[in-house]
This record gives sequence, C-alpha cells and structure tokens, in this order.
Amino acid sequence: MSDTPGEMLDNATDRPLVTFALFAYNQEQYIREAVEGAFAQTYEPLEIILSDDCSSDQTFEFMQEMADAYDGPHEVRVRQNEVNLGLAGHVNTVVQHSIGEILLLAAGDDVSFSDRTCISVDLLNKNTNAAATLLSADVIDGTGITIGERLSKTRKGRGNIQTIDDLLSWNHVTFGAARAVRREVFTKFGPLNDSCPTEDTPLLLRSLILGTNVISQLKAIKYRRHDSNLSGPASLKKMNTTEIYQQYLDDIYTAEISNLITYKIANNLRKWLKTDHSIRTLKLRASLNERICFKDVIFLIKHPSTNLRSKIRFLIEYLATFKTKKL
Repeated sequence: MSDTPGEMLDNATDRPLVTFALFAYNQEQYIREAVEGAFAQTYEPLEIILSDDCSSDQTFEFMQEMADAYDGPHEVRVRQNEVNLGLAGHVNTVVQHSIGEILLLAAGDDVSFSDRTCISVDLLNKNTNAAATLLSADVIDGTGITIGERLSKTRKGRGNIQTIDDLLSWNHVTFGAARAVRREVFTKFGPLNDSCPTEDTPLLLRSLILGTNVISQLKAIKYRRHDSNLSGPASLKKMNTTEIYQQYLDDIYTAEISNLITYKIANNLRKWLKTDHSIRTLKLRASLNERICFKDVIFLIKHPSTNLRSKIRFLIEYLATFKTKKL
C-alpha cells in the first residue's frame, strides 16, 4: 500500500466513520475560515458537527448560514449550547452527540487543511495500538499571515511513536490543536470534569494510558495565535491548573480500577504529576514576569522538560529582575 495520505484508504475497513467536531465560542472573526476548512475535508464517510458554546456574538449565526448553504458530500449538523458550558463541558456534549469511531477536534479560530482527516485515519490504520495522532501546523497571526510553524516531533532516534514511558521520562510532546483520537479515549474514562479548563493534556494522558500516540510532522492545520488563545498569557493567568491535575488524578484512578494500568504505573504517574504541577506553576509565573527564586530557576533549567530556548529565557529574565531590584 502507498504511504501517500489518503491513498491507502481503498476499502470499507480502511474507512471508519469519523466525526469532525468544530468547537466555537465568540469567534465570529475567524469562524468562516474554520468552517470552510471542515467542509473541504476529502475524507469520507465524515460527520461534521459545528458546535457553539452559547456565543454572545454572531458565531452561531455564521455557522448556521454556512451549513444551510452547504451541498457537499458530508453530513453536517449545527448545534448550540443553551448556556455556556466551558471547554470541557462543551467537548463532553459534542462527544455525546457524535457517532464517529475517530474524533477530530478543531478550534473555531484555526483552519484545517483538506487532507487533515485522511492523514489522521491513515496513521491510525497503520498503528492499530495508537489511541491518538498528533500532527503539525503552520502558525498564523490574527490576520492569517504565516508567522512560523509548529512541528510535532520526538527526540532524534525515538521514531514517531510515543508511549507512557516517554511521558514518565519527560520525552513526550503534545499539540492538541491537530489531534485525532479514537472514541475509546472517552468511553473508557467517561466525560471530562466540567471544571477542567482544557481538554488538551488530559486527552494526551488518556491516550497514552490506552496505547500509544503517533507523532507526525505532516501539517494538518493553520494554528492561529492571537491574544485570546487559550494558551495565551491572559488565559493562562486565569486558568485553574489545580482542576487540570484533579482531572489527571481522576483518570489515573479510573484506569487503575479498570485494570488499564498496573498499580506501579499508576503510582509512577502520580509522582510525575506532582513534579509536573510544580514545573507548570513555575513556568506560568515566569511567563507572567512574576519573580521566582534562584533555586527555582536552576530547577527549571536542569529539568529535562525545559528546552534550550526556555533555559536561556529563564536565566535572562531572572538576571534582569535581579538587576532591576538591585538598582
């Protein structure tokens, strides 16, 4: 079979029903491009769910208008939450309304390439033990101009598969904006906690507990970076990271009592989470220009989860803060 994306999908068993779920909230400025990317998917059979989390702008109206005018091959459904549920609650509701064996999660401010679904299904077909795929992206600004790229890649020599051992040894990568997951990531664990502010890393942990993740440098989306990003400084400052770690702990407990992982792995994951929480807190404080002590700076610089660029930035920012205080 050919390795060209889409060419290996030549019979019914290669083509499971896929759900392309587009999540939107107050994104009227970008939503038309996001919906066009969903409609342009070349994969079949595909159900497209355009879902709005009770926006206060015209996001839902634009999605409804475009769905009404659509005459392509895909099944398209438009829905809106009666009240704002937040990201986790929104994801739970859409998953409940979907029927695909594989789910692609798309943001209302990103733009998916037409072969995104084909690439994702290809990779999952080739890697039957994989519970998720993480693809790559071009990075664009608020106006749509390309300003960089985000490549999902493992460290040299580690191949394109990541496992739970990679997570525990800090060799994992994640890029939720271009992820596809098997439905088992939800059915085996149940819905996300409504209080969890993100679906990204909880789905990473779940998928690694269930199997492996396939990492690919094939680009699947245009990832839009702007001030309102969930991963932007303003959002990170308000994010309750404690709820993320509660989600992790709940999922580890579910996996342990369901015999998805051994007690030893569960215990190692809890230790990993404790360290990861400390690192996330320190990095967040550093990104918000809050002062951290020298011992914490050294800890971040030495830790394997910190890349070279971040090490240099942490040290420069600390020295600059120290100099300012001295003056």
